[in-house]
Amino acid sequence: MNYGFLLSDYQGPVGPVNGADVGRSLELMGKGMAGIFVVMLLIFLVIVALNRWTKNKD
Repeated sequence: MNYGFLLSDYQGPVGPVNGADVGRSLELMGKGMAGIFVVMLLIFLVIVALNRWTKNKD
């Protein structure tokens, strides 16, 4: 990905920012979002399983 047009004059607090830094940041953000989605899916599956196992037999 080419983010050069976004980073032409940007000097971050810890130094200059280049396109590789932005790419790594987006990759890390994507992995975090995928992890959150997996955890939400696991919680949903546990709730569904518990609801099936503890159904009232009335």
